[in-house]
Amino acid sequence: MKCLQVKENASENWSNFYSNIEGFTYEPGYEYVLKVKTEKIDNPPADASSIKYTLVEQVSKTKK
Repeated sequence: MKCLQVKENASENWSNFYSNIEGFTYEPGYEYVLKVKTEKIDNPPADASSIKYTLVEQVSKTKK
């Protein structure tokens, strides 16, 4: 299973992120700074996240 490495703010350690971000398509070889909106999902399926993530803004995209 593929995942993204994320930080919620610059002072945190990287963590694995297995959900999708609606409106965002990852391109390998780049590091992104994103603004994302979260919404709680009522009664999600047992194997799904209880939070929906939606791209608000791509702040930056840097070649790595």
